[in-house]
Amino acid sequence: MKIFCSKDSLLSGVNAVQRAVSSKNTLPVLSGILISAEQQCLRFAATDLELGIRCEVPAQIEEEGVIVVPAKLFAEVVRKLPDTTITIKEQDGSITIYYYQSEITLRGYDPEEYPLLPDLIDPVSFNVPTVIFKNMIRQTIFSCAVEENRPVFNGTLLQIEGSNLRLVATDTHRLAYSISEIDNPEDANFSGIIPAKTLSEIYRLLRDEDEYLAISFNKSQIVFQFGLIFLVSRLIEGMFPNYKQVIPQTCETKINLSVRNFLEAVERASLLSHDKSGSNIIRIKVESAQLRIDQTTELGKISEQMEISMQGKDVMIAFNAKFLIDALKVIDSEQIIFELSGPYSPGVMRPLDNPNYLYLVLPVRMS
Repeated sequence: MKIFCSKDSLLSGVNAVQRAVSSKNTLPVLSGILISAEQQCLRFAATDLELGIRCEVPAQIEEEGVIVVPAKLFAEVVRKLPDTTITIKEQDGSITIYYYQSEITLRGYDPEEYPLLPDLIDPVSFNVPTVIFKNMIRQTIFSCAVEENRPVFNGTLLQIEGSNLRLVATDTHRLAYSISEIDNPEDANFSGIIPAKTLSEIYRLLRDEDEYLAISFNKSQIVFQFGLIFLVSRLIEGMFPNYKQVIPQTCETKINLSVRNFLEAVERASLLSHDKSGSNIIRIKVESAQLRIDQTTELGKISEQMEISMQGKDVMIAFNAKFLIDALKVIDSEQIIFELSGPYSPGVMRPLDNPNYLYLVLPVRMS
């Protein structure tokens, strides 16, 4: 292998695939990045056997070839290179990087041992506008569970039914739901749980200039293609809970709130809500067209009051402040409807001007 390319090209390739590199190192070769030069194209690929990313960058190929380089070391070297044309040669399982009158040689791994990223057989495909899908990820992914004892909650449910595309995420304490209309000329149907890590990578890698994202899938894997990026992910096995059953169809109290004012009030109250147990609970009282957040802890005392418009009963309820803040930060509307049904029933936030999004959060039972 012998190639010529810019530092920026190398850096974009490394940055695109590096997070798919295995951190567990069950196979030493998986701690590397596969670099192949062929047909005037330089390809980078990495996988941890659950997520795989492939990326193409521009380069001048003088001799074709393939090598697996240690990901972390190679990335650090590339970031330290000067902004000039870089020459890379591969020989006897090592690569030498030439710049100005200097050179660095790195030992590589045998590319024959590196698992290839699979191409789906007879996949079903459809396209989604990038702007829509990025926003749907942003408004749902934070509700995925972090603990790994129940894998179905570590991902987001993606459903395609007719012209509807849905993303649903829950950690059992809260649930975020987003739906959009898409063109689905082949009438594809799909329901699968995508790991949160996969969607985080897609969100990171998608650029505004990528107008459309192509999604292909089969029963066990899903592929996302955009720009010069190819990303393949396994689907999480298991049954996602019936989210429709937990969304209340009626409510006893309906409140119209300013998103910004409510967010700022909750953030201020949460500063005093951390007690010795590490909880982050705030108490909300709604009565007489007023919302109050009163907080007293060993740290101090705060009383927040907001004028609101409301329908229905007065209510006193407690929530984990972080769960409210996470949702309020991703709601793009200026106003929300907050639906409540007493101190033990879930609260539901709906943007006033967007019927295609909702956020459900369970209250905290107070003694």
